[in-house]
Amino acid sequence: MPSFSPITTVPGLEAWQFAYSIDDGHSAGTIVRATVTQATEPTNSDAQAAAVLKCTIAVIDDQNNVQTDGAGDLMSSVYVTTKTLQTDAGQPVNVADHAADLVASCIVEVANRLAVHSSIAAMAIPSG
Repeated sequence: MPSFSPITTVPGLEAWQFAYSIDDGHSAGTIVRATVTQATEPTNSDAQAAAVLKCTIAVIDDQNNVQTDGAGDLMSSVYVTTKTLQTDAGQPVNVADHAADLVASCIVEVANRLAVHSSIAAMAIPSG
């Protein structure tokens, strides 16, 4: 599983935005920005939805500029996923704990996907 480290020196991060460096593998040195947003969902008779968390990953540089891929497309949302937090009878939910887990799983998925894309791109380069 790829490892990653938080970066606290990236300028311009907003609330619930976090920057990380991928530490190993084909994606080592890649900086990603995780943006977590929260929305509420209507309740039903079985459970109350406390929140729906959404994590969006962008590939950035150390100045918080979104990078482009080999085709010239902005890498502003290379991976997006959601997690629904539900409770019974109005029990409290620690959103911060769930957000941290969501961000960690997103970064691991992005690192794996970037490694696959890197391998595919390397195979597509004709040898001279």
